[in-house]
Amino acid sequence: MVSCSDYSREIKGFNDFIESSELVDIPLVGRKFTWFKPNGLVKSRIDRVLISKEWLELWPNSQQFVFNRSISDHCAVILKEVSVDWGPKPFRFLNVWLKDSRFKEFVSSSWFAYKVTGGGIFVFKEKLKKLKADLKVWNREVFGDVNQASKEIQKRLDELDSRDDEDGLMESERDERKSLFAQLSESKSKQEAILFQKARQNWIKQGDHNTKFFLSTVKWRRARNQLHGFF
Repeated sequence: MVSCSDYSREIKGFNDFIESSELVDIPLVGRKFTWFKPNGLVKSRIDRVLISKEWLELWPNSQQFVFNRSISDHCAVILKEVSVDWGPKPFRFLNVWLKDSRFKEFVSSSWFAYKVTGGGIFVFKEKLKKLKADLKVWNREVFGDVNQASKEIQKRLDELDSRDDEDGLMESERDERKSLFAQLSESKSKQEAILFQKARQNWIKQGDHNTKFFLSTVKWRRARNQLHGFF
């Protein structure tokens, strides 16, 4: 017969294994338990799906569903990627836009170019709608993808460094490399500013950067905190 202390030790050992393996035990949907003793007096969550943080990066809306059991004392568990429709995606203002010299000029010229007639509140609301749509385009086509920009700059720097190791660089290429370092520094600064805004401030400590582990932790917490339904 297994004592309570032995049982608690086994539970702790299993939980330690999950944590040390960096696996995620996402909540169940459908039922609370997956195994029932034939006499109906004992029930447990024996069957479960454990996923890695890399899995959550690819399929962030993964959920494990528990189906009704038939003659078996175990319930079937299936892992599914569920698309959640929260309605129209809210507009998010990026504070880092304010550091771009082109931003204020774009907003100002766009705002005064909109021709809307009606009452003051109506005009204000309609202009905001137009500005929101135009800012999305500006962010994509002018401000650009800072992650992709950093990769392209780093790739060019690697090429110049390799050429410098072999044959040396011309003066124009050395100037280019100097300029690329400045661009990379600015791009990295934008990346960190965007990540800082998206994550809760108390998660960020000095020295945390836009690493794969930090991003996967954000997604892991989001999956754990997601409300899947009521039982």
